[in-house]
Amino acid sequence: MSSKTHQIPTWMAQKSLRALMLARYRHYVSGSAASGSRRGYASFAGHLPRSLHSRALAHPFRPPAILYPSRLNIPAVPVFPAQHYKHLNAQTSETAQIHTLQRPSKSLHSQQQSLAINGTRRRHVQTNSKLEQSNGDPLQLSVFDYLGDKSMEKPKPSYIFTHAATGFPKAGKRMVSPDKDEEYASVQVGEDAYFRRYDSLGVADGVGGWTGTTGANPALYSRKLMHYAYVELERFDNIDDPSFYDYDKADPVEILQTSYEHCLEDAEKEGIVGSSTACVVILRNNELRIANIGDCGVSIIRHNDYIFRTEEQQHSFNFPVQLGTGSSDSPSDAQRFSVTVEKGDIVILASDGLFDNLYDEDILDIVRHHVSAHTITAGKSKAPRIVNLEPQTISDALAKRAKSISEDSRNVNSPFQSRAIQEGLYYQGGKADDISVLVAIVKDSEDSPDRRL
Repeated sequence: MSSKTHQIPTWMAQKSLRALMLARYRHYVSGSAASGSRRGYASFAGHLPRSLHSRALAHPFRPPAILYPSRLNIPAVPVFPAQHYKHLNAQTSETAQIHTLQRPSKSLHSQQQSLAINGTRRRHVQTNSKLEQSNGDPLQLSVFDYLGDKSMEKPKPSYIFTHAATGFPKAGKRMVSPDKDEEYASVQVGEDAYFRRYDSLGVADGVGGWTGTTGANPALYSRKLMHYAYVELERFDNIDDPSFYDYDKADPVEILQTSYEHCLEDAEKEGIVGSSTACVVILRNNELRIANIGDCGVSIIRHNDYIFRTEEQQHSFNFPVQLGTGSSDSPSDAQRFSVTVEKGDIVILASDGLFDNLYDEDILDIVRHHVSAHTITAGKSKAPRIVNLEPQTISDALAKRAKSISEDSRNVNSPFQSRAIQEGLYYQGGKADDISVLVAIVKDSEDSPDRRL
């Protein structure tokens, strides 16, 4: 091949890049490519020409790159990956002087981008960055070399929830619902309330200690607290709302703070007296962000074992940290956690009606039982697979088991009983309480909106 150096205008390099992206995109949207790969490439293809066309410099043509012999056979376009481009200016002047001694160099786009390529022979040497040659030139990469560059940061996986909920009010407990129940985005279970979305979950437990106080309605307070949290999270999906572009910045403590402020306003206007514990979790990419205040809780199970479990937040025995009228606690007092999750992780969010009646080992045994019932055993060349596991079956099983213990005074053992005995109190059996259980399984996101400005 001739060693003659050719100059390519920027518009031509950009056009070649777009042609390559279009051809590769058509391949990925065909039936032969996995759906996840198609989604990832489709979103990246629109970004690459904008970010890299300015880095496509004049260069000697190389032999055509055989990408798909039957479909595509065009020259590869050398580009410099973004993180390596900063080294170009520092090396350009020295490189130009070296090649001037060998043969005249050609003026390319500008004096700073002058590069003369010796087509006769290239001496490659191994360096830590793998981006320098013996003559000082940055290594030119084709578009597909760039896509395969191991040094480039890989995008985080995008996950969502498939979720379900089960709730039982305390036996004999009268439901205290607002006048316009259908206007609330949260669900009430006795004095508990919860919401669930594809990317977030929340549960609140109205504190029953207000019983007998004039105007007390902890059930309505917890209902409103979860309703406003849901409404605030809905803003991230509204393209007309500025929060739409702050989707990745969602903070569960800030969500609780905003919801708490709305509840205080309503309490003042409507004369509501009450308080509630609360827990909100938000899923962003592969990060689960948690804010917990009081004795609700979150457990995360992976491969039939715990990887995370919150602890109760209490002032004293059976006196949890809480939000509401007459309480000095605030959302800023909430425990804050960030947990990296994986596909298939099982997230359990519940009020203390679950955790006061079932030990962690009991919860894990129930989950393991349902997971094993939906697991296909490993074959000679295949790993075991979990199929058709529904979160509803798990939440039903957990809530029903907790309910049976809470109503059995003859039960000789429960977590609440153990803690009462440690405090020097006589207590036997489970704890009669409202029970709300939310179960979510982490799965791949099918798609996501374009949130660029």
